[in-house]
Amino acid sequence: MTQNAQPQVAEIVTFALKDGTDEGAFLAVLRATQSWVDDLPGFLGRHVTRGPDGRWTDHILWADAASAKNAQTSFNQQDFAPDMGEALNHETLEMRHETVFMAAP
Repeated sequence: MTQNAQPQVAEIVTFALKDGTDEGAFLAVLRATQSWVDDLPGFLGRHVTRGPDGRWTDHILWADAASAKNAQTSFNQQDFAPDMGEALNHETLEMRHETVFMAAP
């Protein structure tokens, strides 16, 4: 692994959907978020997973902390933000940013 002047940052968001949320509609909103994130400076990769307990995890890899912060700051101004907010059970929402020490394809 190459050492960068600025370490990469992993953004990890876990959440459950609100009861009654249509999963297909949620996935359509999720695809809209991907179109947005693809164009952001510093975006390196993303995986969205769902565990057997129904909780979702959004794993996003950023080139540096500034890129992650930029995305977080501009998220609520996006057209999809109200729909995303409506789908999520906010009592379950957890977000954290962690320094990446090792990554492999």
